[in-house]
Amino acid sequence: MFREPHTLWLLVLALGWAVLLIGVLVSDLRRRRAAFASAPMLGRIAGHQPTRRPLIKWVLIVTALLLFGLALARPQGDVVEEAVLGQALDLVVALDVSQSMLAPDVEGNNRLHVARFLVAKMLEGLRQDRLGLIAFAGDTMVQCPLTLDKNAFLTFLERVDPSLLTKQGTNLAGAIETALDRFDFTASQSRVIVLISDGEDQDKARLDRAVAEAKRKQVPVFTVGIGSKEGSYLPVGRDVWGTIQYKTWRGERVVTRLDDTLLKKIARETGAKYFRASDVSTANEVAAGLGGIKRIAIAGGTRLTTRELYAMPLLAGFLLLLLEWMISERIPYAREKDHWLKRI
Repeated sequence: MFREPHTLWLLVLALGWAVLLIGVLVSDLRRRRAAFASAPMLGRIAGHQPTRRPLIKWVLIVTALLLFGLALARPQGDVVEEAVLGQALDLVVALDVSQSMLAPDVEGNNRLHVARFLVAKMLEGLRQDRLGLIAFAGDTMVQCPLTLDKNAFLTFLERVDPSLLTKQGTNLAGAIETALDRFDFTASQSRVIVLISDGEDQDKARLDRAVAEAKRKQVPVFTVGIGSKEGSYLPVGRDVWGTIQYKTWRGERVVTRLDDTLLKKIARETGAKYFRASDVSTANEVAAGLGGIKRIAIAGGTRLTTRELYAMPLLAGFLLLLLEWMISERIPYAREKDHWLKRI
C-alpha cells in the first residue's frame, strides 16, 4: 500500500528508460571495442579481460534512483497506536442546526454551510487538541465525543443537518449544559466551548444558569454569530416543481435575523470573546483566540497512525550510491592500486 501511488507511474517509466539506457551503453561499448581492435588483438593490447565495472556502476546508480522513486511513493506498513504528547486542550463545538440556520443570508450561502466551513477552517489553526461536536436545536445531540482524530470529527461535521433533531428552536442553554457534561473535570486539562448560532433563544432564565455554571467551572464559551442583521426568509423545503417554499405566519413570510445580544453576553460573562461570522478571516480570528488559551502539558491518550516505510528504500538507495562511489573503473595493478580509501 502506498500513500502516493500516482508516483509509481513515474517509477515504471524510469525503469523502462533504465533498461533502454543500459542496453544502449552495452551495445555502444561493444561497438567501440570492435572498431578499435579485434578480440584477440584487444586481449594482447590490454593484457586482461575487458572490465565490466562501468556497467556495474551504471546498474548501481539506476537501481538507487529506482529506490528513491519507490520512497517517493511512500510505502505504508501496519496501523499502529501511538501515544500523544504535547500541550493541548479539550474543545467542544456546539453547532446550531435549527431550521433558521438554513437561511441564505451570508453572502448568498446558508448559515449552516458557512458554519461548517468556519469550523473546518478553524481546525487548521489548532494543535493536538481533543475535539467534540454537539448539534443542537430545541434538543441537543452529541455527534462526536472528544477525540484526537480530526478526520473523524470532520466526518461527523459534514453530517449535521436540521433533520437530526425533530424539536426545533434554539436551546443555547441546553447546548452549554451538554458541552459541560462532555468534560472530565477530574483531570488537569484546559477546556473550551465554541458556540455557533444565530442567537434566537427563548429560555433566558435557564441560559443564565448554564452560563453561571460554565463560569463557576472556569470554562470559557467563545461564541460565533451566524447570519445578517437584515435577515432572510426561512426556507422549509421545495414543492413538486422544485420551487423553494418559505415558512409563513398569517400569510406573511417569516424573516429570521441574527440576534447576537445573548451571544455577546455569554462570551463576556465566561471570559471569552464573541466573533461575527462573515468570511474566512472569522475562522482565523477564532483559531487565534483559542491559540491564546493556556494549554496544559499532556502525556496521555493515543491515536491510530500508519507506519511509514519510505526510509527503507531511501537508505538502500544511498548505500548503493556509496557502493558505486567505492568501485573504481580502473583495473588494479600490482604496482599501483586504486584503492577506495585513497579517495577520502
